[in-house]
Amino acid sequence: MRKSIHYLALATVAVAILATACNKGKNAGNSGNGLFGEKSGIVYYKPFDMMGVKMTQTLYFDDYGNKEMRETVIEGNMMGTSMKQHSVDIREGNISYHYELENNMGQGDQAKKEAYKATLPPEVMEQMNIAALSANWKKRLDYKEEGDETVAGIKGLKYSIAPDSTNLANRMVGVQYKNIPLKIVMGQLEMVADKVEFDAKVPAEKFKVPEGYTIIDEKTMPQGLPQEELGSEADSLAK
Repeated sequence: MRKSIHYLALATVAVAILATACNKGKNAGNSGNGLFGEKSGIVYYKPFDMMGVKMTQTLYFDDYGNKEMRETVIEGNMMGTSMKQHSVDIREGNISYHYELENNMGQGDQAKKEAYKATLPPEVMEQMNIAALSANWKKRLDYKEEGDETVAGIKGLKYSIAPDSTNLANRMVGVQYKNIPLKIVMGQLEMVADKVEFDAKVPAEKFKVPEGYTIIDEKTMPQGLPQEELGSEADSLAK
């Protein structure tokens, strides 16, 4: 069950990253080298319930998306045991950090004061760059634009991709506005914005690892779950 919780969080974050990596062109603003078309903002996502647990995410960004912080809280009751995981993912440029604020699986808080630093590989950065979204990547992901959809009062571009290249029928559907993810749905996994604040004054501390944490440099971030594995994990969670 703990592995399922891990994949629930991982899959949702992964599809969010994949979504922003794939949607630069139509709605991106004049943000120079930034990821988003708005300078700063906060996106509050609706709580998502699955398997007796609730996941809540909030996205903070500044400098047109060159700085991001995603805060995830997973909590609930599984088989009579209360659990809570509270984690943070930060990205500045091609450098990312992941650390836990709380990790209680019913045996007390086991969160470590460790922050894992990684360098995003060129392949990921290429997808996160509007100029690098090649026809090859669109073909590999079977990327399709599917009109407009309004989420949290904002009209965005609806699209779909097939993370699993061997199963094109298993599609992830998303909605983005100026490349900001408003909605991600894959099977029963979903992340839907409830409220969005643009031009928000996001404290600089949001994009920094708190004092007291040991930085563990993992050098280059691995590719993580292959697209095929991400698709299969989403399928298994949805059953």
